[in-house]
Amino acid sequence: MKRMSETTIIEPRRGWHRINVRELFEYRELVVFLAWRDIMAQYKQAFFGVAWAVVKPVFSVLVFTLVFNKVARLSSSGLPYPVFTLCGVVCWSLFSSSLSQSTVSLLNNKNLITKTYFPRLIIPIAGLGRGMVDFVISFVLLILLIALYGLAPSANIWCFPVFIGLGLCITLGIGLFFSALATKYHDLKFAIPFVVQMWFWITPVAYGVENIPSNYAPIFFLNPMTWIIQGFRWSILGVGEMNWGKALITGAIALVLFFGGLFYFRRMESEFADII
Repeated sequence: MKRMSETTIIEPRRGWHRINVRELFEYRELVVFLAWRDIMAQYKQAFFGVAWAVVKPVFSVLVFTLVFNKVARLSSSGLPYPVFTLCGVVCWSLFSSSLSQSTVSLLNNKNLITKTYFPRLIIPIAGLGRGMVDFVISFVLLILLIALYGLAPSANIWCFPVFIGLGLCITLGIGLFFSALATKYHDLKFAIPFVVQMWFWITPVAYGVENIPSNYAPIFFLNPMTWIIQGFRWSILGVGEMNWGKALITGAIALVLFFGGLFYFRRMESEFADII
């Protein structure tokens, strides 16, 4: 007498309990592998190699110094302008490069998505790896420049991981949303660099908040990256006083963006293999 073969039907979980943190942890080696692959792809055949992570911020500081400090005569909160602007560039570069990479991460790994199972959240999370490596390298450059100017790090330096963490929450939340949306609208990957560039100009990266005209202040102050950059400078260089009310609002916005992006990503996840 033959035994009937059993059939197992796998159905996706629904709701917030679909986020399996334990499963993500079990696939941690895949996160490292994907992040390392992206890092090697960027630097392996580059003319400058890893030095490109130093060349980009250095040239940015030189250009911003010429345009904003020498020509436009914008103030830098009483600090040497190269130190002031490099601090903003280091923080902004982590956000912009990580966001750009996370947005296209699913499209860049479509062959992997359609052939095997793993938690799809791993892909945009691994997309943060390249930006983190660039951040570490440019942060060392910032510390060296601070020492070169004979400045001492602020006593608030212990706070800077908080602002970096909030920045990564914003980055990952937006990256999760746009990476899922890009699976339906592939031309979105061309729009993100433009959006990031426009966002840059309304964020005080190369100028201090004291240079913002009062009638335009609400536009700038509603931008959560304004207080991420300001908090980063305050914690590293001790620039001005921290507005904790606005910092708490920024933290709330960061959490809303993160969980909103996560919810949309998980809602769309079951369709990735079909529409990508």
